[in-house]
Amino acid sequence: MTAPADTLPEPSPALSPTEVVRLQVEALGDNDTPHEDAGIEAAFNFASPANKRATGPLRRFRRLFETPAYGPMIGHDGATYSLPEVEEAVARMGVILTTTQGTRVGYLFRLSKQDGAPHADCWMTDAVQRVPVEQVDTQEI
Repeated sequence: MTAPADTLPEPSPALSPTEVVRLQVEALGDNDTPHEDAGIEAAFNFASPANKRATGPLRRFRRLFETPAYGPMIGHDGATYSLPEVEEAVARMGVILTTTQGTRVGYLFRLSKQDGAPHADCWMTDAVQRVPVEQVDTQEI
């Protein structure tokens, strides 16, 4: 699942919703590898066209991670994941991140399977919402 060091992960029909969320979370946790803000770029790669219309272009998307809601995603120390809930072409998955300060922060990812080019049959992120940790039922997967 790990991409070569010189490339960032990108959507693929071979990736499950779980893999898509984990790739983004892991990239954000190691944000400046292989270059500055590579993790943010990787997350942007997995943003659905609808998400990009609301949050893009990349320079605007990058600013989201300067906010209290999404800042904890950068450089976090660890993550636990819920099992994905998949209904046809929509998936939801919870994540609890542990920050470098030891704080736990919850997020809910909403993904959809794309039906048009260039990402037909790829799971992509429509939205990520910060939620109370108690709302995320996680386990190691």
